[in-house]
Amino acid sequence: MSGRSSSRARQAVPAPTRSLPAQVAKWAKAWLGTVAPWPLPVDLSGAHTWRFSAPQGLVDIRVTRTDLDFRREVHAYRTAIRRLVPAHGPRLIACEPRLRALLTTHPRGRLVDDEAGLHMLPRIHQDAGHLLALLHGSVSQVRDARGQAARHLTQHTQRIVRLLDHTQGWLSREETECVRRSAARLLGQGEELPVAFCHGTFGSSCWRWNVAGQTLSLIGLGRAQIMPAVLDFARVAPAWSEHPHLAEAFFGAYGRTLTTAEQLVIEDAALLAAAEDLHHALMVHDSDALTATGAALRQAVRRQPPDRERTREARREPEPATNQAPTGKIRP
Repeated sequence: MSGRSSSRARQAVPAPTRSLPAQVAKWAKAWLGTVAPWPLPVDLSGAHTWRFSAPQGLVDIRVTRTDLDFRREVHAYRTAIRRLVPAHGPRLIACEPRLRALLTTHPRGRLVDDEAGLHMLPRIHQDAGHLLALLHGSVSQVRDARGQAARHLTQHTQRIVRLLDHTQGWLSREETECVRRSAARLLGQGEELPVAFCHGTFGSSCWRWNVAGQTLSLIGLGRAQIMPAVLDFARVAPAWSEHPHLAEAFFGAYGRTLTTAEQLVIEDAALLAAAEDLHHALMVHDSDALTATGAALRQAVRRQPPDRERTREARREPEPATNQAPTGKIRP
């Protein structure tokens, strides 16, 4: 990481407050009555979001960046996210294509991090594995899932490589080249990777733990689409490296372990996720996130296995790629 990173992080300022567009406010009011929303930071999908309290709980008003993003997110809600019961995921209340706007419920719960409730983390990772298996399993309802996964993987890797142009001064030349090599390796393994209806930004920042109900829910599904399943493991992989028992809890509920092809590229996927998160922290002017994502990226670079180790691993007999993740059991 460049030495200029820390000084620039201190100069970052909060993003300006955004007002809810009048037409979107009128549309939301027609559905739910008077709304008094507050703005949230732009998420990784680029959508603008406002939240407000309603009789049914917290509700988000989302305005997607493009028409394509709108269609993708609505399709994800109707095809995959609906497999999560309301206690475990958001629900689509209404959508308006002319405004690129969605109304969605927001599950209640506290942010999950590595410092809170250490004794609960195995249970939380177990439940996360079960919920992700439900989401991933909906790929069976999608025609040409493998073709879609190939296209979306290409778009995903190309987009992150383009983001590198906006992180100059934050990444060294060696780190930038490392990200580029990881993107190429991920693409090279694409045909061997199991595909799934992915969350898109799966990780503990998108998990919410309801203490009263002892239930986990998933949020932040703005990038949900068909992709190689390994991309959803990327942001959790560092925690699994440090705490293997959490990986055991997760994959025990998920229903399978990593395939050989996934083992070859999971660190590449983790590095691309770290680069994406760093760029997002820059865009929203979040100095705390910049520090955290910068450290995560440096760690991801250090975890890259030597080429000789990749070659030895690649010589192992590959497992057949699958389109559906088996579902495990969630504890009552």
